[in-house]
Amino acid sequence: MATVLVGTYTEPLDHVNGRGVGIYIYSFNAGRLRPEGAVRGLPNPSYLAVDAARHRLYAVSETLEFDGLAQGAVQAWAWDPESVALESLGHAGTRGGAPCYISVLHDHLLIANYVGGSVVVVGLTDNGSLEQVTGYVQHTGTGPNTARQEAPHPHAIVPDPTGEYCLVPDLGTDRVYVYRMDGSKADLQSGGEAVNIHAGAGPRHLVFNPAGTGAYLMNELDSTISFLEWKDGRATLLYTLDALPEDYTGIRSGADIHVHPNGRFLYASLRGLASIVCFQVDSGTGRLAKPAWFPTHGTTPRNFTLDSAGEHLIVANQDSDTLVVYRIDSRSGHLIGPHQVVNVPSPACVKFAS
Repeated sequence: MATVLVGTYTEPLDHVNGRGVGIYIYSFNAGRLRPEGAVRGLPNPSYLAVDAARHRLYAVSETLEFDGLAQGAVQAWAWDPESVALESLGHAGTRGGAPCYISVLHDHLLIANYVGGSVVVVGLTDNGSLEQVTGYVQHTGTGPNTARQEAPHPHAIVPDPTGEYCLVPDLGTDRVYVYRMDGSKADLQSGGEAVNIHAGAGPRHLVFNPAGTGAYLMNELDSTISFLEWKDGRATLLYTLDALPEDYTGIRSGADIHVHPNGRFLYASLRGLASIVCFQVDSGTGRLAKPAWFPTHGTTPRNFTLDSAGEHLIVANQDSDTLVVYRIDSRSGHLIGPHQVVNVPSPACVKFAS
């Protein structure tokens, strides 16, 4: 039996009428979710990261003010895998507004501040509780979309498989930045030239392939997917393709992206189409082919996750207040279902904790 954690929006913001109470906890067995409780008190825990080895949970608080400063916050918990109970280990400021993404890298947290336009490193103690910000990088620049690209907006910070580098898609500047993690100083250093994505793309999330030789980038503003070759700490843009059907004329708003554990399939969520697209991945070149679209039976599929066996996919429909569970066909990668629909107010992030 596994544990699934769901972060939510707890208050109204410009892009969501948040109605959640915090982080919802579910057990997951035989493809079905069962509620086990909720952790209240942290405003807008919209993105989560799990350190499964140490049984620690981290969440950003997507807010604009914390401790009287223009910044968001991050909170830590210890969790008991048997009782699924969570114990707070404290919180810290993020030195930037609206943190929207968090990753665990060794003894540090990597955080992207969307409104603040910055990325930061937060140290962790031996027991996984929080220290203060030890590394800070401020982005600069704009893009052609004056409504969404008036300033830098880093939307993710993703370590590479070696843990030596991390990539940061910036929606506001149409760039993917490369940083090197300096473990001795707990800081981010420039790791090479940033990758320029086409104007107005709005880079949002990315995921490395299992081999660690490339990364797939979801561009939010035009719902395209770019493939970046990754070698020796250098990212090179090889190609970009449309993730939507050829005849689609609606809103373009890409969100999340994941590779199946076997590396043969890639999935991305499309909020305008309210669907998950599945591509087959060429094992030799990494090229994407044969897209198939599957409705999420809800509105605004912001985030989704796959179980470690690659047998199920769970999608969070932010604006229709549902989690939807699908089975995955092992041959085609296609989604089967829905297998289960669970009501959750304003779900923003769903993660397997075990």
